Amino acid sequence: MKFLRYFSSSFLIILFNLTCHNIPKGEISNSQSVKDNPLIYSKNQNIDFAAINEYDIKNATEYVLREADLILSEIITVPTAKRTFVNTLLRLDDLYDTVSKVSSPLELLASVHPNRKIRDKSDESILIIQRYFIELSANEALYEVVHQFSTSKEAHELPLNQKRFLESELRDFRNSGLGLSMKDREKLKRIQNRISELSLKFENNLASHLDTLFITHNMIAGLPDDYKQNHLQADGKYAIDLSYPSFYPFMEYAESDSLRKVLRYKFLNRGIPYNLNILDEILFNRKSLSELLKYPSYAALNIEDAMAKTPEAVWRFEKDLIKKINQIADVDTEELLQLKRDLKGDDDEIIFDWEKHYYENKLLQKKYNVDSEEVKQYFQVDNVINGLFIISSQLFNLKFLEIDNPSVWHSDVRMFEVRENADNRLIGQFYLDLYPRENKYQHAAAFSIVSGKKLNSWYQRPISCLVCNFPPPGKNTPALLLHEDVETFFHEFGHLLHDILTKTELSSQAGSSVAMDFVEAPSQMLENWVWNKQSLSLFATHYKTNEIIPDSLLNRMMKARNIQSGNNLLQQIFYGILDLTLHEEFDSSNVKSTTEIMSELQNSITNYAYTEGTHQQASFDHLLDYGASYYGYLWSEVFAADMYSVFEKEGVLNQEVGLWFRKTILEKGGTENPMNLVRAFLRRDPNNEAFLKSQGISEYSEN
Repeated sequence: MKFLRYFSSSFLIILFNLTCHNIPKGEISNSQSVKDNPLIYSKNQNIDFAAINEYDIKNATEYVLREADLILSEIITVPTAKRTFVNTLLRLDDLYDTVSKVSSPLELLASVHPNRKIRDKSDESILIIQRYFIELSANEALYEVVHQFSTSKEAHELPLNQKRFLESELRDFRNSGLGLSMKDREKLKRIQNRISELSLKFENNLASHLDTLFITHNMIAGLPDDYKQNHLQADGKYAIDLSYPSFYPFMEYAESDSLRKVLRYKFLNRGIPYNLNILDEILFNRKSLSELLKYPSYAALNIEDAMAKTPEAVWRFEKDLIKKINQIADVDTEELLQLKRDLKGDDDEIIFDWEKHYYENKLLQKKYNVDSEEVKQYFQVDNVINGLFIISSQLFNLKFLEIDNPSVWHSDVRMFEVRENADNRLIGQFYLDLYPRENKYQHAAAFSIVSGKKLNSWYQRPISCLVCNFPPPGKNTPALLLHEDVETFFHEFGHLLHDILTKTELSSQAGSSVAMDFVEAPSQMLENWVWNKQSLSLFATHYKTNEIIPDSLLNRMMKARNIQSGNNLLQQIFYGILDLTLHEEFDSSNVKSTTEIMSELQNSITNYAYTEGTHQQASFDHLLDYGASYYGYLWSEVFAADMYSVFEKEGVLNQEVGLWFRKTILEKGGTENPMNLVRAFLRRDPNNEAFLKSQGISEYSEN
């Protein structure tokens, strides 16, 4: 998931994708230009994405920051005796929301729009807005009025969600340097602005990185027929690029070990050489930022507001998991090695990084008789979408309707409404942008476009977008998803539901605006429905015959669910520890480079040796997004498994449980401590039993 990129001081966590004194802005030429600007839209109005041009972006940015200044002035000038939550903190949330209704669409456009000028102008405006909020976070007059309110009788009697917002704002001001000298404050602003610029460059280098392996007919042994057809060029060669639908099937099926090695090398070197130096500078600036704020590390700064609270707690979590996982991972590796020896007829003692997908796929076929190419025939993309809708409708009492001829940024994009099933009330809307293209964001993510927020007598309807890179329709076949793609789709849809079903008063607490190590839990929980016979029978039908996926195939898939789970978990732990290490220990003046740190950690944690000459950190953009919080993927998975155990017991389509999950988790957003939300849903304290069982670890664990 792409989650609120660029900053990680507490104030800017809630403003990652926005990010005061008045900064220079050009004049708005006339009211008519504002009226006609698609990015300046009235309440619950759809954005005319197809009509957006470069001028609109600049114009809307200038306009919305002027609106923000007016709100800021209003907040600061309230007489002390009349200061309340409504005219101070609520108006501050209004300010955030006002700007985000321009900055959030721009964040999306910068990542997906096919027009380079639109992407570039969006990036420029994002930087302007981020600078505005850096200034706002250090605005003494604003801090004084918020602090003044915090000492009032009303402040001590606020309801929980409002009290949490007040406390987070005070903490954010402290972490924005208001306790520093003027000289250090200015230094802090320069650091924050530089991190913004560098982060954009890193992302843009990655999105624009193009590399293709061209091979001839005698090199394609093992590849599926539809894959070969879709990659065949007019000159008779096959073009294998680095997009997910191109890269992963090649790594799983291509019989040529040398070609897999070449393609893996290219894949692990995306973003170089530029992103290596950019990452070094980001880490240096983050270290400098944390030192200015008197934190021992950037990790300590960023994790302070998470469930884990301290890096030490994260280290204990990661090291404890390693102890539990090492034995099963060693069994996994020996199983792959034995298969490699059997197939090659030699005594190899190592599985290389470019071999793991290939031999895991061979193991899947040999041990479990599961062929991914056979499985994907039951997951035509429209059927998967319908399946998501059926399951979500049943669990959360919703209905989904597609909007005809929506205004979108690309012809592939579709738009949908979410309505209450009981009274047909419109709750929210979302877009699906599912297929890869040049210069598009390369992973899978949920982008919030408009956040939920209570506005007097009405509620601001959330709007979101799922951006994915699934295999597009082929020359002779519809778009068919691998089972892991279906799992990804359900995962990202979980984020979308978190955003759409929110009922929070404040946009700052809406939807997935939760602790970084809990944000993945609702979406991870929804992945389980693609492993359940009852739910799969609702939509997994053969794209030619409409036959429901047979029990015989499903049973084999279920048995293979934990294939290589030990090695896969070690890989996740490696990513989490790499992220933590770089944000705790890396110093650009040290002898060790990020590549040396990465290679040492990979060799010591995983069973797949580092490939010389590769620099995976140059494309690991979660180092930017999460900034020492990548551990949250596994941390939140513990809670996800525990919450799913309730559905497993009561029924995966049990609407009573689904509505309870909606009420206690999805609607609450960041209004309460995530641990309290989980306890409320479970009606007990959480534990890790379901997680260990789901990963097949419990039988190997001594505990």
